[in-house]
Amino acid sequence: MSKRKPALLVYSSTREDERVFRRSFPQYDVITTPSPVIDPTHEAVKRAEVIAIHVASTIGPVQLKYFPKLKHIACRSTGYDAVDIAAATKRGIIVTNIPSYGEHTVAEYAMLLVLSLLRRLPDTIEAVREGEITASELTGTELFGKTLGVIGTGRIGERMIQIGRGFGMRVIAHDLFPDYARSIELGFEYCVLNDVLAQADILSLHLPATKQNKHLINARALERMKHTAILINTSRGSLVHTGALIKALTEKKLAGAGLDVVEGEQFLELEEELHLIAEKRTLPAEIKQLEILRSLPNVVLTSHNAYNSAEALQRIRETTRNNIQAAYEGRPINVVNHFHK
Repeated sequence: MSKRKPALLVYSSTREDERVFRRSFPQYDVITTPSPVIDPTHEAVKRAEVIAIHVASTIGPVQLKYFPKLKHIACRSTGYDAVDIAAATKRGIIVTNIPSYGEHTVAEYAMLLVLSLLRRLPDTIEAVREGEITASELTGTELFGKTLGVIGTGRIGERMIQIGRGFGMRVIAHDLFPDYARSIELGFEYCVLNDVLAQADILSLHLPATKQNKHLINARALERMKHTAILINTSRGSLVHTGALIKALTEKKLAGAGLDVVEGEQFLELEEELHLIAEKRTLPAEIKQLEILRSLPNVVLTSHNAYNSAEALQRIRETTRNNIQAAYEGRPINVVNHFHK
């Protein structure tokens, strides 16, 4: 009886993902699922040497114990906060990511959220659908001359700055590692965080999630912002304290928010909520907060979709494929954890 191939498990897989991975890796038994989780009792889990995950998956010590042969966690994203890096490193498992794939895609989406809010796009679409159009109730605000505040000036943040400058905006930014030469070239100014909060008409977040920046935008930060400002988050939900944001929005201490990511965003899918109900588990506070955000007229809420363009998805597949192949050949690339020999 021939020995079975090691398994490569692809989470949150589309049909195109399945086609690409099956074609690219004949050395593996490629198992795909559209779900962000895989049943730990699945027979392929014990054979899995590689798992390719997306942002909705969580891989920590509890999950890792089911994978006795795991060698590689391939994150199909730039952020890798869903993986317990210390636990993976302790097991000798490499973790790879995609350093760059979506600077244009995500920044364009962030500006889409800005324009949707300032030009009252959801309200306008609804008015046309209902056939009750009152121009005075749909008056928007233009971007020209406004101040765009960008927190995080990596690839995506820098692209957001370029787009803002293209609209004729003044741009200020904050980053722990400022690139002053680049700021002169692109025509923006670095400021301390409090000054960005206080001056921005639009505040856009472009940071990875870390323990240090959890709830960076909290009640105190929101109090420093203009009452006429809007907040845009296409990075990670943990950057914003949802309860504080809801309070600021409902008390009109903030004009609006465009959120592609939010704490508890997995519950935007009804299936996740129904699963908890079926298990008779207490529903987390995030579910109630999401319902409130959905109901607020000054909020545009989407489902972690900023990365989702045909071009970005192709780059994600290509880089993930390269990461897996390189690791298989013993020359891993884009490794985010470090081993001490």
